[in-house]
Order: sequence, then C-alpha cells, then structure tokens
Amino acid sequence: MNSTKHFSVVIIGAGPAGVGAALKLYKSGIKSIAIIERNDKIGGIPSFYKRKKGGVRTFMRWSRGGYPVFGQDYAAWLGKQILKTDVEVKLESQVLEIDAKGKMLTFVNSKEGKVNLSADAIIRACGSREETPAERKWIAGARPVKVFFTKQILNLVDRNNLLPMKKPLIIGSDIIAYAAAAKLKAAGASDSTIVDNRTSPKAPFYERLYFRFWGNPQYRGFDVKSLEITGVKSATGVNLNGTHIDCDGIVICGELIPNSELALIGNLKVNIPSRIPVINKNYQLSESGWFAAGNILGGFHGAEWCYYDGKKVADYVLKYISKS
Repeated sequence: MNSTKHFSVVIIGAGPAGVGAALKLYKSGIKSIAIIERNDKIGGIPSFYKRKKGGVRTFMRWSRGGYPVFGQDYAAWLGKQILKTDVEVKLESQVLEIDAKGKMLTFVNSKEGKVNLSADAIIRACGSREETPAERKWIAGARPVKVFFTKQILNLVDRNNLLPMKKPLIIGSDIIAYAAAAKLKAAGASDSTIVDNRTSPKAPFYERLYFRFWGNPQYRGFDVKSLEITGVKSATGVNLNGTHIDCDGIVICGELIPNSELALIGNLKVNIPSRIPVINKNYQLSESGWFAAGNILGGFHGAEWCYYDGKKVADYVLKYISKS
C-alpha cells in the first residue's frame, strides 16, 4: 500500500493563481508546500504563448505599467520566482482522486508512479477550459478534421511553427477569439471571420483595438438559433441562419467554464450547469480546508488578475491554518 506524504499546503495547478498562492504562503513562513501540475512546465496557459519574432504579445503586466508581454516570458518569470523557494513542484502529474473530507489526493506521474498526499489545506487553482460545441448548445454538425480549440492552435502555430489553415473561421468573440485571430494572421493566414450568437462582439472595444495591430477580422454576429459546421473529411465552412461562410479551418474559442471534474469526483459542491464551485466569502469550498483561486472561480480573467487572486486566497489559507 502506498504511503501518504503530508504537506502544510498542496496546490493543484502551477498557473498564475497557483504560483501566486505558493509564493505568498512561502514568504509568510509556510515552507511545506507542494504544487501538482499536469503540464510539463510552470505557467499554465501563458506558457503556451511562445515568444517569436513578429509574434503577438497577449498578456498584460498591469503591475508593470500595463506593458504587454509574451505568455512564455510571463510563465518563465513565474518559474523563476518558484525556483527561489523550496516549494516542491510535481510536473507532468495528473490528479486522479481527491478525498475532500480527509484533505487528501492521489496523483500519478511517470517518475514516481501513484502518489498519495495529505495537507492541512488544499488550493484548487486548476483553471478553466473552453466549452465544447455540445455545451454551447447552438453549434451543430460533425467535427471533421481542422476543427480546433484555442490550445490546439497554440501548439501548432507557436510550438511547432505550423499553419493549419489559410482562411480561418473563429467561433466565439471574446478576447481569446481576437487573440487567436491575431496569431493566425501573424503566422501567415488571411484575416479571420469571427462568428457568434450575438449581434456585437463579446470582447470590449479597446481589447479588439489592440489586436488590430496584427489584423482586421470580420465579425459576423447573428441572433443565432444554430450553427452547422460543414465538411466531411475536413472543415469547409459553416451554415449560419441560411448563409454559408467558407473557410478551410475552424477554431472554437473562449466561453470558459471551470475545470470542475475533480470537485465533482470528490463530492465538493459545484453549481450546475455553470460548473462554478460553491465557495464562501473566504474562498473556501464546501469542505473545510479546501480553497479555490483563479479562473476556476468562473468567468474570464487575465494572468495577472489570477496571480494576485492566488495571493489573496493565500491570506485566507494562512488564517485557516493558524486556527487549525
């Protein structure tokens, strides 16, 4: 039977919120901290946005005068801060189970196998994901080749320098969609067509204006009852309110929902259908000693907001531990 290693605090997720919480806890005297991260590097979503000549700077450092930076640079900065501490970071590690009442979890990785951890407090900072077509409820049709989510496009364009489409169509109109349109244009594609089930884009004007530096996507907003993706072997376009819009690739962007699968497995309370965890005013979840930070709280927030939200949650964790 596997033994259980105990920490003062375990954090699930090494993105901006998880790192922010870890740094605040460490600097406040909590030295026994572990971070569990399923990716191969620290930084969360920003780490997928690679620095490259002519690339798109998509992350704002509001604490540094609002200067835009490459996500890879922001993630590297987070990693450097963690390296200055004794925080144990478990990369490429997938949490399989949680025991909410016992404040325990089980994760697995290729080096250690299956590992059990317990803690005085656990912070869930595992972010959010984009809604699937089925979850959006207004996107129909099959999913042929060349229908992507944003993270897949980042892997192709930024990590592998591949351009999977020349005439892109983007479903969704928040800031993530306009950032994706800018990245595709900078990589050599034509201006994207952006479609959504609303008459005006979800991204605010000034955010859209910033991404105009790289391109000028065309917005096609409708009072949409349904959108049908067309194409048998490969995406060829969409049928939208009787109009067919051609493309040679589709990106499904934005509309984030919290990564709540683990919470549901561990019987932590989650609001359905929003999937936003039930929390009290102290960021504590439905079981004592469990906390939430960052985009797992619902909605879309930038990396800098998540970083400082993690620090704020750490303050509540410190108070909880001191009373335990």
